[in-house]
Parts: sequence; C-alpha cells; structure tokens
Amino acid sequence: WLSRPDCSPAIQECKFLFDSTYAPKSAGTLAILRARLKFNGIVYSRASTHIGNSQVFYYSQGDRLSSPVPGSIQHIYATPTGELVFAVHKLLPHHDQFIDPFAMYPHFPAKMYSSSSSSHLENVKVSWVVSHFARWAVSSDTVVILSLSRVSTI
Repeated sequence: WLSRPDCSPAIQECKFLFDSTYAPKSAGTLAILRARLKFNGIVYSRASTHIGNSQVFYYSQGDRLSSPVPGSIQHIYATPTGELVFAVHKLLPHHDQFIDPFAMYPHFPAKMYSSSSSSHLENVKVSWVVSHFARWAVSSDTVVILSLSRVSTI
C-alpha cells in the first residue's frame, strides 16, 4: 500500500526512509580486498604484503588436465557472493632455445622460467591453487622455480 500512486506525499516519504533503512542492499560489483588469506591452513598474501606467500602454482583457467603454472598474487578479494579469488601475474616460460637442466630429474620438481611476468592479471579461484613455490634468480632474466607442495608425486 506504500507503493500505490494515490498515497500521500508524507506516506511516500516514509516509504523512502523505510526502504533506505531496511530494504536489502544490492552488492553490485563491489569486491572486498584483503592483504592476506588463510585457507585450509595455508597462508596466502598479495606480493606487496609478503612476496613468499604470494608465489603460487595454480591451474590456469581451472583446467586440472594441464600442468600447474607459477604466478604471483597481486590482489586477494572476495566477490559479492563470498567467493575468494586471487588476481595473479603468471610467470612467463623461459625462451624456447634454452635447455632446462632440471628436466632430467623428474622427482625434483624444479623448472627454469623467465624472470618476467605477464602484464595481464588472471583471476584464480583459491580452489585452483596447488601450492606455493620457491624462486631463485640465477641471472637477470632467468629464475628457478621449485614447488613447495606438501603432497609427494613419488
């Protein structure tokens, strides 16, 4: 009855006040940014908070049939639905002419990568993350990445 066109202006003003106070708020496109996140007992951080906790292996696009790729978390946010997501810069592969000396050791999960990252941020669901990784710069354009997965593939 508050929405009827024949309602007096005073009652319509009460409706406006009632709606602005008690009506459910639309979340729109808001996201809640975080500096760190503890998920299943593992701490993740954005790179500006803690570089080591920002380095993650994840399934790009959530594709678990492909190999996980390394990246650095730039932002951590919760969507309006409560889903936790990372915005990640993927580490670029090393140039093709380079022979990875770690390739001959299948049980030692180290791999050479370029020290450069993609300029594109990829949205990564927390459930797509496999593990953290350690990173060691061996030259100005090359890094060694070592998975810190708690699960052994042996």
